[in-house]
Amino acid sequence: MKKTLLFMSLLACPFIYAQSIVKDINFGPASSMPTYAKNRIAFGGKLIFAANDGASGMELWESDGTNAGTTILGTFATAQLSSNPNGFHIFNNKVYFSAASGSQTKYELRSTDGTFAGIVNYPQIRSGNGSASPRFLTTFGNMLVFNARPSALNQSTPFYGEEIMGFDGNPWTGGGDQIMIKDISLLGNSSSPEFYTEYNGLLYFAASNGAVNSREIWVSDGTTAGTNMLLDINPGTGAASPKDLIVYNNKLYFTADDGTNGRELWVSDGTVAGTQRMNGINPIAGDLANPENLIVFNNALYFTATHPTLGTEIFKLGGTTITNLKNIASGNVNGNPSNLFVSSGRLYFSADDNINGIELWSSTGFSATTSMVKNINTSPSSPDSNPIGFEEYNGRVYFSATDGTNGVELWVTDGTNAGTTMVSNINPSGDSNPTDLIMSNNLLFFSANNGSAGVELWKYQDPALSVTDLELENKIALYPNPTLKWFSIESNLQFNKISVLDIHGKTIKIFDENVKEYNVEDLTSGLYFINIKTEKGKITKKLIKE
Repeated sequence: MKKTLLFMSLLACPFIYAQSIVKDINFGPASSMPTYAKNRIAFGGKLIFAANDGASGMELWESDGTNAGTTILGTFATAQLSSNPNGFHIFNNKVYFSAASGSQTKYELRSTDGTFAGIVNYPQIRSGNGSASPRFLTTFGNMLVFNARPSALNQSTPFYGEEIMGFDGNPWTGGGDQIMIKDISLLGNSSSPEFYTEYNGLLYFAASNGAVNSREIWVSDGTTAGTNMLLDINPGTGAASPKDLIVYNNKLYFTADDGTNGRELWVSDGTVAGTQRMNGINPIAGDLANPENLIVFNNALYFTATHPTLGTEIFKLGGTTITNLKNIASGNVNGNPSNLFVSSGRLYFSADDNINGIELWSSTGFSATTSMVKNINTSPSSPDSNPIGFEEYNGRVYFSATDGTNGVELWVTDGTNAGTTMVSNINPSGDSNPTDLIMSNNLLFFSANNGSAGVELWKYQDPALSVTDLELENKIALYPNPTLKWFSIESNLQFNKISVLDIHGKTIKIFDENVKEYNVEDLTSGLYFINIKTEKGKITKKLIKE
């Protein structure tokens, strides 16, 4: 039966032959691809990623999408030990990441400009055999901000817990306390900052101070004196545990638990008085519990939450008014929407209407336009298609899903029922499980298992792209992307005009001259399109403003 359906899909899908394995890195049935998050990044027209060839361990690799152009870039561990490069982040036109040394337990900060010669191993943040374990790398102003466990040069306590670090790209001379922004937790405990989000020129995050106040909302200007708790939301030793920080309508939104009302949506203007529980400002009829999946779309803030009479659904904050987008599963049955993703003027997500199982849905921001895109899995015994891992590529959205017959495979949608199809059946005997989808060098890269080569690096190239499109795509790159304040264009072509378009295609900003940095600090968070007119033609690139 599966072979028959596969043959029919070959006839129906014009994109089938554009998909192939890039390279069997760990030759044979063994897998080369890691399972941890942040294991790859697009940089300089190539994919920088972690892989294990079975001989060198999990190390740093690069790929231009060809077999010959997929090579090991650098090793940090000895013999077959793995350095496990992870946490990739672009800063100052380099890729920064964490990787272990020969002991396989000492993770430190590294960077590369995309070449073997350009790999930099920075001074040890934590001395001895301890691991600094850098993570949550982000950009704040002219600094690379991240978490690490530093050692001290002139302290009676030789080691700190996990704290907030700031690095401007210039090497330091020794102990990690030279680049530690603040020892928030004190006495060697870990403050474990996370959810870094820039708002109005300051960096906001969640952290624990290890003393009276537990996990709360913090703010920093990048200095020790300027790093302080904004508000003790859950007074005393209680933990508000702020998370899901996001900027919308010139305010900072997040979720937190004040110890009385449970986890709810909060808003802040950066002041103590202006940091308040949303339900106390403009409550919806009935309490909204456990909001999550916050995302900005079409000048509104969307999130999922549980309502006493509507169940777990999507809610919309427009201005200061909260409304239910749609009661997907009628009554108080949970629709359980998740995986919210914005592309080409639509909000995509997975949800269960209590009839068709967990399927692909989309919306333009109104109840009437919120509907199931396609019932991908019509199997009566197990009807969930479970669409996950959304990634935009050439105007379409690609994702992983199962139709109940062909296993978990790569799918694509243009937002219509007819335009939602399986790209191909990579593993005819089971699940290929496409994961970690990312676009680079005009290719869609992902990990998959065809049943014989193990989990390896795969690529998909849309045949609809012209040769000119491909040439321009390969010669032009935007960085950093996502960005907070500005972007640059990496290319040797002459630019005639640079335009910024919103998700509706409206031109909102024009740059007429070639400059080093294009300022977009005034734009709200969201997806934009950069229209670049060159001597060789025009191309449009996607830019995410954080």
